[in-house]
Amino acid sequence: MRRVGTLGLVAALAAILASPLPANAEDTSGAVTYNAGNGYSFEKLSHPSVGTSQPDGIVDYQGDGVVAVPGTDGDTANNEGDRGQSYTWAAASYGDWLYVGTCYAAMGNTLTLMNSTLGDSFDVETMRLTLEAMFNGTFFYGQQKEDGTADKDSGGILVKINTKTGETKLLLSESLNGVAPLFRNAVSYKGKLYFCGSVRANGGKSGLPAVYEIDPKTDEYKVVYQGLSSMQDYGAAYKQGISTGIRGMCVHDGQLVISNVGKDAAGKFVSTILTSPDPSKGQDSFTEIANSDTLFNYPAIRYQDSIYGGAIWDMVSYNGHLYATICTGTPENAPDDNSMQSFAMVRGDKNADGSYSWTPIVGDQETDCAKYCFGIDPARTRSGAANLVVYNDYLYIGEYNDEEIALERILFNKSSTEEGGKSSMGGVDCSFVNANLEQSVNIYRMDKDENMELVVGDRTDMFPEGGISGLTSGFGRNENQYIWRMQKFDGKLYIGTFDTASLLEPIGQFSNGDIIDMTPEEWESQVQRLKDLLDHLLDKKSPDDPIVPVDTLTDDDSNEAVEVDDEKTEAVEVDDEKTEVAKGFGDLSDALEDATGDLCDQAATMSRDFEDDAAYVQKIDGEIAYFKSFADQYQDMLDSYESLKQQYEDAYGTELPGDIQDALDKLLSAENLKKLQSVLTCMCYLRDAERGFDMYVTEDGVNFTTLTTNGFNDPYNHGLRTFAVTNQGLCLGTANPFYGCQVWIQRKENSENPVDPGTPDPTEPTDPSQPGGGDQPGGSQTGGNDQSSSTTTTVTTTAKKTPKDGSLPRAGDSTLTLVLGLLVAAAAVLGIALVLRKRSRR
Repeated sequence: MRRVGTLGLVAALAAILASPLPANAEDTSGAVTYNAGNGYSFEKLSHPSVGTSQPDGIVDYQGDGVVAVPGTDGDTANNEGDRGQSYTWAAASYGDWLYVGTCYAAMGNTLTLMNSTLGDSFDVETMRLTLEAMFNGTFFYGQQKEDGTADKDSGGILVKINTKTGETKLLLSESLNGVAPLFRNAVSYKGKLYFCGSVRANGGKSGLPAVYEIDPKTDEYKVVYQGLSSMQDYGAAYKQGISTGIRGMCVHDGQLVISNVGKDAAGKFVSTILTSPDPSKGQDSFTEIANSDTLFNYPAIRYQDSIYGGAIWDMVSYNGHLYATICTGTPENAPDDNSMQSFAMVRGDKNADGSYSWTPIVGDQETDCAKYCFGIDPARTRSGAANLVVYNDYLYIGEYNDEEIALERILFNKSSTEEGGKSSMGGVDCSFVNANLEQSVNIYRMDKDENMELVVGDRTDMFPEGGISGLTSGFGRNENQYIWRMQKFDGKLYIGTFDTASLLEPIGQFSNGDIIDMTPEEWESQVQRLKDLLDHLLDKKSPDDPIVPVDTLTDDDSNEAVEVDDEKTEAVEVDDEKTEVAKGFGDLSDALEDATGDLCDQAATMSRDFEDDAAYVQKIDGEIAYFKSFADQYQDMLDSYESLKQQYEDAYGTELPGDIQDALDKLLSAENLKKLQSVLTCMCYLRDAERGFDMYVTEDGVNFTTLTTNGFNDPYNHGLRTFAVTNQGLCLGTANPFYGCQVWIQRKENSENPVDPGTPDPTEPTDPSQPGGGDQPGGSQTGGNDQSSSTTTTVTTTAKKTPKDGSLPRAGDSTLTLVLGLLVAAAAVLGIALVLRKRSRR
């Protein structure tokens, strides 16, 4: 029996480029601004006159891998932007100047890594078309010429922006000077700027872990430290899947502290921490103070490990000690299929001879006597890393969930491998990401006696009262998956997040066929093969073993009762069992055939715009109804199949023939049902999600004010990645893998403590036997010389949970209009007609 059902889905904007989000306001200079309310406003520095949800990336792509600064004499740059400059990955300041290093093609590089190193397999062109379909052409996956053919990628860059005049200068790029940096962190030290990351230079195909020094007075640059210094070492590291994306860096005890990857005396690749009192002197000035062995073998340094081998994640100087957070998760120590071991944190104490002793604060309590378990709270299992900042005499610790593995599980079928052991595209398993969404990120703070408080987070056995702010995990938003950066400025603490909703929203664009990894044509072919097998089975058994019921109990002509023969009665019962089996298989075959239509990409009623939040929620509700309908149907068919297997064995005394079991197993499996249900769960989280990073501020470390929950009115700004403080105010850089990163500033016209570029660094060497340091922010958090005074006032807190009535919370200025665009389904791009479909119900 079939029925016609209307899904009631509301689809996405068919062309989001043609209907961008409303432009933020412009100031008198023509720059785009964002008013966060409560006296907070932000001005766009990169491509200042170009609105949000449009190409940015700080520089302009000129073709053939060349980038240029807009408005520079002699070039043709004209605000085209470079969508490939995905993240502002590192930032530091010098006077009015802001120095920014980018991550190029962030998600594209991630996919390349999956295809080359992590055991996944896909055709690049197929992946490109799939991403274009899923994200309606907004997802950047390599430069293209006007005719649609591939163009040369430009690579990462280092630029500087004058935050007073807007002048921008390109310092490093492959097209300018043969250096393509992917800097992940930056600090100021003794009047110089130090950037660390993976850098390609001199035409090299791969990046090496390196620390570069920039002299801001001349903009001269040089490499001061490089791990894996020989290509032989790099080749060996590549074969072992060793990650080269170094990140941890700070200033402590008057020295520059860096992390890197190298070899120990036995030739084993290890994670290292090194210090130098004069890094300008180069590699020989650095002394190793820790490696994987002395760090309790915590650092996970392979790409297959947590957060792609995040290793030494963040470091900070606090209370006279050096603290470092470490990624520890590996496939070998994973608690289960949907978790990786959480982060560790260690304390380093300098000895009289200059060496360091290390104590685990967060780690293995049984083996290493750590004070706290991995991840701090035993109830918390999702955070592979943690970011650090010092504020008001506390060390603040922000969680960072492992989204890389979650993304891989969605894109690739990890339960099935192709020839060569690689995972193919498809599968759409949301189990890992759902576990992340269930445990959004927390913020803790630790005092000088290393006692922990929960600031933002859900109640657990360890913290039965919840966070002292009264806010639940993720500031009440499940989609917040990183506390990505924290920064002290003007006596306040600013916090930026990564919002996963921008990447997860196309989950609703998948079809049931995508999830069970079978096209409608493949399903239909398999159903037909099954029907042929069943027909053959029944025909084969019919001559000698009839399966139709035989009435031996009554004589219809005489209407008289006949004598009951026990043997005949038993035969009738057996025949009845066989008849029921045949009927059951016939019904299941019909249900499978009816389900073929449900594997087409979901039907939708197209809408050109969303007038309000209710329309967005209606769309999500429609998608939930779509997946639930097929999941229920699939559950019924799977239950019927399991029941029929037992019925067949009871009736015939043997198992169902192997070829029929194989055919049904390809169509119906508990694994596929699990995937369908995981997508349903993910959609329910997305129902209450709002795309774009969040930003919060506190004046006392406890009470928070919301500045934005929608990426400054740009859903493609999925993260706030960097902070830095210049003479002109607080600068921040976004992560935007769709249209390119952006740089903004919160101006401080008359700073209480303006930064003098000539002011020496405040950190001086201390006697290691005398703890000190006070409230000095770690280098990786400050980005510049923030010497603002500390003031504390009472501020409001954000709402604890997203309303469930369909309305989405507004941030700051109540006049801001939330406009959410969804993406055209893959089927629309591939030319599949949008149709109402027939659904079957048993």
